[in-house]
Amino acid sequence: MKYMRLFLAIAAFVFAGSLSAQKAPKFGHINSAELLSLMPERKAAAAKMDSIAKQAEKHLQEMMVEYRAEQEKLSAEGPKMSELVRKDAEEKLNGLATRIQNFQQQAQESLQEDENKLIEPIVNKAKKAIEQVAKENGYTYILDTSGGAVLYWEESDNILSMVKKKLGLP
Repeated sequence: MKYMRLFLAIAAFVFAGSLSAQKAPKFGHINSAELLSLMPERKAAAAKMDSIAKQAEKHLQEMMVEYRAEQEKLSAEGPKMSELVRKDAEEKLNGLATRIQNFQQQAQESLQEDENKLIEPIVNKAKKAIEQVAKENGYTYILDTSGGAVLYWEESDNILSMVKKKLGLP
């Protein structure tokens, strides 16, 4: 029993010492959207996305011109056409409408994929710089204020300037 009390006393002393040795968490925050907007890679990615989107838009406009021409042709010549020829022209018009819808959907999906491919390395670079700054400065947590989820913080440092310096941004 005596040894048990001695063991418990030593364990309590060691446990209390380990609690006092732990440092208090250090919090920081950053607006990641602001950081990403400052990165030159983001501007280059946005320019590339604009170019890709303009190509898709140009192709869609060409398809729409073709559709309108076929629609006008059917309206003008439809009453004069035989039923078989008119049905074929209507099917052609419906086929063009379907192609346009499919192209719009595929273009939207493709643009999203392209944007993700272009943005991912930029986001990873920013994340790596944030992690490095956090480790170098002893932060336990870094909160992202761009999402609007953090409504209040008192004891927190804005690390944007340190991350900008790490990335070589002005």
